[in-house]
Amino acid sequence: MEQNQLTQDLYAAGYTREDHPSFVYWSDWQNFGYLFEALLKFTWETPCGLLVDGKSDLGRGLACSDASFQGIDYCPENDNPLLRCPYERKDCPHSIRGFPVPLCPCHTTGKRYSFEQSAEKVETERSERQHRQYMEITGGAYCACLVGGNGYDGGHVEVQYDVEQCIRCRCQNPVCVIRKQERDLSRANIFYDVRRTWITRIGFLEEKKVQVTKGERVFPHPVARTDAEIWLETKKAHFNPLWSSSVIDSPHLTSEDRRQTFFSKMHRQYGEYDYFEFHYDVENIRIAKSEQRDLLQDLRDVADGLEVVHAVDLKKEQAAKKRESRQRRKEQKERQLNKRRSPAPPKEEQLTLLTEEEHFSNGDQTG
Repeated sequence: MEQNQLTQDLYAAGYTREDHPSFVYWSDWQNFGYLFEALLKFTWETPCGLLVDGKSDLGRGLACSDASFQGIDYCPENDNPLLRCPYERKDCPHSIRGFPVPLCPCHTTGKRYSFEQSAEKVETERSERQHRQYMEITGGAYCACLVGGNGYDGGHVEVQYDVEQCIRCRCQNPVCVIRKQERDLSRANIFYDVRRTWITRIGFLEEKKVQVTKGERVFPHPVARTDAEIWLETKKAHFNPLWSSSVIDSPHLTSEDRRQTFFSKMHRQYGEYDYFEFHYDVENIRIAKSEQRDLLQDLRDVADGLEVVHAVDLKKEQAAKKRESRQRRKEQKERQLNKRRSPAPPKEEQLTLLTEEEHFSNGDQTG
């Protein structure tokens, strides 16, 4: 491993690993390194003449800077730590080519630090511009659809409206910051039904079975009704029937659904069946506060030969099975603990000795 510039300079000055200045230490990489406390006293300078105070956030970032690119190590010990250009100038001749963001190698300087000539001032002015722009757009309200810094393009606030962000962050703004329209914050969800169809054949005997699972929900928790409406309209706008059979692009497929779909498409055989065909269809998509059962419709579906199942009942059944499983495991652990705590039964030899002792004691009492 090559020695850094600091190590070379100290060796040239006559220092050794055991005898070195107090502001450095012998690192694990067989090189000298600056103590962090010493780096806080440095003043750095960018190639364009901006100063950086070692105690500032930018200065602390330089103290921790350590990168290697195209055979060059950029670190404080080589007097070239990298600072992201506060002007975000990608065409700057001093920045290193090949990085997605403009990075400038800084060096220590003996100049006296001045805030008016510093990178901290440029960062503060840019932060103030971003804050003013944010306030002009939002009026002070929080919005998850505003991206500060705009990724690698940086330097300004960008609007990236995505209703899924609103849902994920559970936005409570009565008026949308981006659309400038009122939002219905009443809780709702998107429900849909799933129709599963099996067509099987064993020999010449063919059978068709249809099961309808009602009340599947898109979101695990209720969301604002306006967000649910926009989400559904967005899915309808991007719906491509060539790639999907429903606007619900991620229905709740079980592992068995995926397995049966694979065999239905690729093999047409599954288990004991000579012919196997499986269909999974999403239907009756609606927005509602909660799932409402239509008993008359369920009876009509059953009369038509359909098997009707409700998703709520399935979840309750699964929860009950989990509780029973946990209870069985708990009881099994208790039995194991009690078995370990209880004394072991006496062996056959111990029983024989006990019997002889009782016999002799009875004989003594008789005599």
